[in-house]
Amino acid sequence: MVDERKPEETRFDEVMLAMDVVDTLRHEEQMVERELASDERDQALFDKLKRMYASQGIEVTDEIIAEGVAALREERFVYRPPPPRGTLWLAKLYVNRKRWAKAAGWGALCLMAVFLVYRFVFVSPEARRQAKATQEINTRISRQQDQFTILRQRLTHLSQTLKSSVDKAPPSMEVAAARLLSEAGGQLTGAGTRLQAFEKLPMKPDLSAESLAREGDAVRLRVEQRAGLLNEVTAHLDKAEAALADLGGLAMLREKLAGQYRSLLDVIRESAARGTAEKLYTDALAALNGADVQGARKGSDALQELYGRVVQEYELRIVSKPGAQSGVWREPPKRPGVRNYYVIVEAVTPKGERLTMPITSEEDGATSNVSQWGLRVDGTLFDKIRRDKSDDGIIQNNRFGVKNRGYLTPQYLMPTTGGAITRW
Repeated sequence: MVDERKPEETRFDEVMLAMDVVDTLRHEEQMVERELASDERDQALFDKLKRMYASQGIEVTDEIIAEGVAALREERFVYRPPPPRGTLWLAKLYVNRKRWAKAAGWGALCLMAVFLVYRFVFVSPEARRQAKATQEINTRISRQQDQFTILRQRLTHLSQTLKSSVDKAPPSMEVAAARLLSEAGGQLTGAGTRLQAFEKLPMKPDLSAESLAREGDAVRLRVEQRAGLLNEVTAHLDKAEAALADLGGLAMLREKLAGQYRSLLDVIRESAARGTAEKLYTDALAALNGADVQGARKGSDALQELYGRVVQEYELRIVSKPGAQSGVWREPPKRPGVRNYYVIVEAVTPKGERLTMPITSEEDGATSNVSQWGLRVDGTLFDKIRRDKSDDGIIQNNRFGVKNRGYLTPQYLMPTTGGAITRW
């Protein structure tokens, strides 16, 4: 059969066959070149290709094989990548756009996650803290300004009160009045000086977080200075107000002391109580004349307490309830072998109420408020009371003493030294 293919087709087949030869040579050359020298390698490859194609029934001319060997040496069919250029990079990027888009998307998500974590974990809490601190500072500044206004009004009012009090001071207490007026005036002067110092530290309650971040230490220092000044102003005004109140109450307190003393003299029936009342009244007047109003008030309280004791009425009864001790004895540490005997008593009012009394112990000198205490007696009386209780568990004569109205101390119906104990 005659081969009717066109010359172009024949040429294409030869080219394809030559490429196949080159490809085969590449694979075979790797094996042959390990065993043969260069001159021998070409002939060995030539012969091997002839046999291989002949075994496959493919007719290959010597020219095609020679051309394939030459093409292998010239690397004619070797692919060489084009040199890197911008257009080539863009083309590769476009071809791989899906892969790069996915990577870019994940990268963007990661960046967004990092940004959000940073913002909510670090930035936002810090911003909130700064905002809160700024609000607190502005609130303090605003309150300080309001407090300043109130204190200034209070200073004005007390200054006016001081001026009007000068003419109202009682003539009989000029020394005390002068001291109180001086005290009030000095305190008001101190308050005014500190208010002026406060005005020299102006601040507005409109600070921003940025300004607080820049000048935080200076701002806080000024706020604390203002707060300290306002506290000092308040203390001065309180003392001035107290002095003016004492000034206004001088005459009233003097009259109160005189009335308490007269009431005591009306009910007292013993000289010891009268002497106590006189001393308390004299001390209170001395304190009042010296502008020690607190001392005078304490004296007034003492006079009132003395009056309550003087008008009090009760009986001293020996404790004789079943299971309760009616007497005890002590052996003084410094007098071994000697016993001190005490009868346990309690104060009972005419209405049957048991009183709590301030009793001073002869053992340690301490005064305690107790409902029962021991009065010192001799051994004979102690044994008599013990035998009385031993008969039937009841003390027949349990009246140890009586405290009548007008007396400070009770009248004892049984012999006693008056020494007492509060613990046994």
